[in-house]
Amino acid sequence: MSMERTSLEDTRASWFPWMLFSIAIVTVVAFGLRWQSGILDMDRTWDEEYIMIPIQDLVDRGWSVETAIDFQETKGPAMIWPYAWWAGFVGDDLNRIRLFSLIFLILTMIPMAFLALRCGIPPPCWPLVAAGLILLPFELVVSQLVMGEPSYVMGVACMLAAVLWGAGDRHRGGVPIAGPIIYGVLLAILLYSRVHVVPLAGGVCLAMAWRDGFRSWPWWLASLLAGLLRIPLWVRWGGVVSSDYQVMHSFGLRFESLTYLSATFVIPFGIFLLLWFWRYRYLTCWYLAPLGMIIGLLLGLFAVPDLIDPHVWGEVRADSYFQGPTRSLVMATGLAESQHWMVISILSCIGLGGLGAFGAMAFGERSDKGVATLARLQFFGILGAWATYLSIQGYVFDRFLLAWTAAMPVLWVAMLPRWAWILQAVGLSVILAGSASSWLW
Repeated sequence: MSMERTSLEDTRASWFPWMLFSIAIVTVVAFGLRWQSGILDMDRTWDEEYIMIPIQDLVDRGWSVETAIDFQETKGPAMIWPYAWWAGFVGDDLNRIRLFSLIFLILTMIPMAFLALRCGIPPPCWPLVAAGLILLPFELVVSQLVMGEPSYVMGVACMLAAVLWGAGDRHRGGVPIAGPIIYGVLLAILLYSRVHVVPLAGGVCLAMAWRDGFRSWPWWLASLLAGLLRIPLWVRWGGVVSSDYQVMHSFGLRFESLTYLSATFVIPFGIFLLLWFWRYRYLTCWYLAPLGMIIGLLLGLFAVPDLIDPHVWGEVRADSYFQGPTRSLVMATGLAESQHWMVISILSCIGLGGLGAFGAMAFGERSDKGVATLARLQFFGILGAWATYLSIQGYVFDRFLLAWTAAMPVLWVAMLPRWAWILQAVGLSVILAGSASSWLW
């Protein structure tokens, strides 16, 4: 046996038990919530009312162009088809179909462990990554239901793992072509699940260009080809989503969406602003934090989102589409609608400032480190997602963050001091408790 092979086996022996232990943590918590909550006694709830229609059609009427493509949903075939296959295998019992979401959640820990390995996180710390995955806002809760996020988040985690694997070591003198190819295939699949992955593709391209310059061209080409493959569905549906839902996802200038999203950024990124105040002098791009705070404050002052609850979908004012814990927090203050700007301004200032602080820390990492590539990718991706919603007048939910923050369970562990990670975990636990009580009981 060669020395190299022995080394590889020793390395595997050191991290493999920790990966299994981390997977076990996610499994126990996921099934514990399933059995202890009221979800097993609930009929279709939340988005299940809509998502189950095309799934049930595929099971009852069989696979055809009409049932497999021409259905009415905001999600794409890459989300509907796996659940329809699973339903055909286990039957049409709702709780058995929901079980597929838990399987996706548990399997997500595998690419998360790989990301942790590439980012230099010691295997004994991987249970913290598992905890971050559990606490990732809405992930554990929606994984109890037939929802689009569990399979999508797993796909994003796999895509990011392909990026870090393909990126390799910048000093090797080239980009392994297998990495961009696998990334492009996964991106194409995710685009057929939900278009929210587009900003992350932009984040991949910009992060690799920042690191490798012109040598990043395979990542740009892979992203372009994957995007072109989404055009046939766009043409057939006549829009980004199916025809019945296009009124809820229309295009048009709306600064209020930027304000609301900035406020939601407090959840994943607010902790980084605290770190900026603690040791800002060590950050290379220190100015990103105060710049974000200023922009967030200005948005909160001059582009206040209307937080009136939309009662009937499709028959509400275009400026009342904002829903989630952020809205609930503002409403819980008891302030009059004319005074909401005060809370929104503070949250927007902290949230966008936190994103800036996170970006400053990302650019402060050495470019040859895996954590630098992942953090910069995450920063560019979330910044692109935020900017994209300037031109979208549809719904803006807090849980949209889940579409863009799949890397955060790893980055919280890799970039935060332990006291800050604990503080972040406590805050996320409160959000988990609130969302679980609202969704599952």
